[in-house]
Amino acid sequence: MAAFQILEIVEISECYNVIKELGQGSFGKVVLAQNKLTGEPAAVKLIRKDRTKLQTFLMELSLSITLSDHPNIIGTYPIFIGTMDHYVLTQELATAGTLHDIIQSEVGIPEEAVKRCALQISWALDYLHGRRLVHRDLKPDNVLLMDKDCYEIKLSDFGLTQPVGTYVSSMSHIIPYMSPELSELKEEEYLVLSPAIDTWAFGVLLFLILTGYFPWLEAIETDSMYKEYINWKKTPDQIPPPARWERFSREAIKMLGNLLVQCPSSRLPILSVFDYLNIPWKINVLEYGTNMEAQEEDLVIEVVEDSQ
Repeated sequence: MAAFQILEIVEISECYNVIKELGQGSFGKVVLAQNKLTGEPAAVKLIRKDRTKLQTFLMELSLSITLSDHPNIIGTYPIFIGTMDHYVLTQELATAGTLHDIIQSEVGIPEEAVKRCALQISWALDYLHGRRLVHRDLKPDNVLLMDKDCYEIKLSDFGLTQPVGTYVSSMSHIIPYMSPELSELKEEEYLVLSPAIDTWAFGVLLFLILTGYFPWLEAIETDSMYKEYINWKKTPDQIPPPARWERFSREAIKMLGNLLVQCPSSRLPILSVFDYLNIPWKINVLEYGTNMEAQEEDLVIEVVEDSQ
């Protein structure tokens, strides 16, 4: 476990001047704060004690500190702060917000910025996977930006990160980034954790930031968009890809298809995207039609509540 300084206080205001809230979830919130001693700004993550076990917090803190040496993972300061109501993580400030903040609905972000994201996120995930860890919560909210053009981005939030081989249960609800093997879990069923879960989420994230909408809402066969995709994957040479994939070049369809494979063991490694960085990923499409707009109405960018 990583070494850290322990500090027990009553209120966060004893150490920091809280400037504003940066984000909030079911387990706590993140605030922009200024250290009273040094004057330095920081992102302070307040995790509710009534919803988080101490052991769970210490695991996140230790992992966050240990992984901080990678340039594409957010830095975490080696200090354990506890208040009356919260456990506290103190991290370097991402000055340009999150990847979610810059995605334009039904448009995405510029292709060159997508490729910069793909490169850096894949490096960060490969670093985790090389240490036999699975992130488990890859989404734009957990990709932090040091600039709005994505020249420097950092992976964050290791609250769900666990070692490869861990048994995990079903989540409270399904979100678009969840792989089919996780989405299909029933109560009292367990899945052996593997990096393939991150690979699937990475594919969905790339699709999202290229288009500004999700490929499906749930990776289960009752979702019509997902079912259409799976049917196409069975005979890709005989029928065209689903309509929402028509923005992509042939090479990009192949790249995403290699990540979004139904069988976990058949998904290519994260770093396979390197083979496609010098190839166009999008083509110009003049009009999608009113029926496509209707189909995508439920798939455009929205804030998805944390599934923890």
